[in-house]
Amino acid sequence: MSHPHVPPDGATGRGSPAIEEVFGVDDGAPYETQRTVQRYLSQETRHNVLQVVLGHPAHLVSITEFDYYVPKSRSTIREQLGDLAEHDILAQYHHEPNADVRDIPADFWELTPFGVDLLAEYNYLRGLPIMRAAHDATHKTETVRRHEDAPRPALPEPVREALAYDEPTESDETVDASSVAELRAETFYADAAPADPAVLNEGADGDRTLDELFE
Repeated sequence: MSHPHVPPDGATGRGSPAIEEVFGVDDGAPYETQRTVQRYLSQETRHNVLQVVLGHPAHLVSITEFDYYVPKSRSTIREQLGDLAEHDILAQYHHEPNADVRDIPADFWELTPFGVDLLAEYNYLRGLPIMRAAHDATHKTETVRRHEDAPRPALPEPVREALAYDEPTESDETVDASSVAELRAETFYADAAPADPAVLNEGADGDRTLDELFE
């Protein structure tokens, strides 16, 4: 299974904002920048939203699909989609030909060129084949399948190129549910932040805060 074609540094980000500008950190403090971005991306709902976008065959996801795959309320999902849009990581696109067609979506969320560059820098794109396999192995309702099969707008060229990889053919070995679980365990994704920060101190001398772990 091939890795996605990750572009060279800055290849998709022409005209994109700087990471320091988006996250409001000092460009002279690289470790602080890294910590801030990792914290942001590992927030549970945002983490799940990004996995859904990466695993989706078209990388364009309707709110109904997010609602199905992300175990949070629709209002929480919408809130985090808005936050990701404010950070220029995701953008919403309207597909006008679908607007007057019943039971299919007209609005989709996709990665921006800046979002692709950011996820590439933090190794999220290396998990593309894994998340696609997990997506394909997931049971889907008729409504979700209809949304997945709906016509969509074209991805921006730099985004499409960054997310491209050699997909498995019919002759490749079928990935069953147990294999997907193993693949997920080996993913390069950053883990979502733990619900109980105290687990970060297990096996350590004394209690340390999350900030202290990065000092």
